[in-house]
Amino acid sequence: MKNVVTVSITALGTDGEGIGALSSGKKIFIPGALPGEEAEAEITEERSRFARGKLLKIIRASEDRTQEDPIPGANLIHLDYQKQLEYKKDKVRSCLIKIGGFKEEEADSILNDTVPSGRELHYRNHTQYKIDENTICFSEEGTGEAVKIAVSPLEYEVFSKIRLEMESIFKDAPQRLFSGLVLRGSERTKELLIEFVTDMEGSHETIIRDAGDYIGRTDMEKKLENATEGYEIKGILLRISPTRTDRRTRSGKRVVLTGTDSYREKLCGREFLIKSGAFFQVNTDQAEKLYGEAAKGTESAKTIWDLYCGTGSVGLSVVREGQELTGIEVSGEAVESAKINAGLSGIKSARFLLRDLTRTDISKEGLPSPDAVIIDPPRKGSDDRTIRNIIAAGPETIVYISCDPATLARDLKQFRGSYDVKSVTPVDMFPQTSHVETVVMLSKGKVI
Repeated sequence: MKNVVTVSITALGTDGEGIGALSSGKKIFIPGALPGEEAEAEITEERSRFARGKLLKIIRASEDRTQEDPIPGANLIHLDYQKQLEYKKDKVRSCLIKIGGFKEEEADSILNDTVPSGRELHYRNHTQYKIDENTICFSEEGTGEAVKIAVSPLEYEVFSKIRLEMESIFKDAPQRLFSGLVLRGSERTKELLIEFVTDMEGSHETIIRDAGDYIGRTDMEKKLENATEGYEIKGILLRISPTRTDRRTRSGKRVVLTGTDSYREKLCGREFLIKSGAFFQVNTDQAEKLYGEAAKGTESAKTIWDLYCGTGSVGLSVVREGQELTGIEVSGEAVESAKINAGLSGIKSARFLLRDLTRTDISKEGLPSPDAVIIDPPRKGSDDRTIRNIIAAGPETIVYISCDPATLARDLKQFRGSYDVKSVTPVDMFPQTSHVETVVMLSKGKVI
């Protein structure tokens, strides 16, 4: 029998889920519920310290609830946008205090309001899908279950056109080869990149041959070009990812079936070549605001280090005439892309090095001493060695860009022995979701 409870929701959790309490006092997390609401939920998991529930019915709705219900990939779309911004600021504040060791008054003195996104919908330039029984679906958060959605409120609208045309092709010519799809592109350059994913095992040569035959036999490229009038499909690729690790890390063998493996994007007055599989901010318009915040910490620098630089998008966006940029990145493909991107924008004062920061003593690389260091690590944050190396290099300013407030707060704890945290600015790169990007400015000085 279902274990159904009625719960008063008092807060939002880290992942945007409603938080309430059972009659025993135990916390229960209910995705889709909002503070101020009374909700009916089924308990789906119960542990010694907390429980999880599935929302069944809203008995009393919050005045901040919009008409939409949460959907895969947009877990806060049912919350008023201004309240989303406030939630993200509070999320960063909580991490600073609980994880970073900041006092409440310290956190309040340095924390700015969340920078809103100019576009609240249809901002994603990069979206991943599952292909389930020849239907292109989204993945439900938590379970990974395939969910059919006709039009996504977050993806570029041209992606919906591609998906609909592709499903029409699949209907006429059913296939079992493709298990996933990745769409990337630019509304500024009108260039698109399509990547199919297959989890089939066996000879790569056979899989590649069969994929190429299917693309050609169905006249897919021409049909998609017609469906996306005004855009150019730069390439159709295949990623062979037979293992769970390959699929989780979005890796495997990539091959070009038609065209090329990259498209162009314009950002902050620069031009970037984006390769399939390379990291690039999913909200192009908002990335300009993010990098604009970062540039405030590098304006007076003569020498800039850009660590975890990827394809160079941050460093190349902020560097100006008379400044020297050095980027360091562990991915060889990303480093080569960064060099190409510097050339596309005519920046001759930039160089990019292939190094694993976790294994590199930067002081022995013969680099010019930095006036400013940009650090933009992955979600897991930076490692202790890199933080020690940055402190030892002694830049006047550190700009820390983070996609996870928890690991950001943890790392700031180490920097605070040598640097003052001057400002913390949340930037809403991901409207309608619980995710938030943050830009932190640190300068040499006494501990706060």
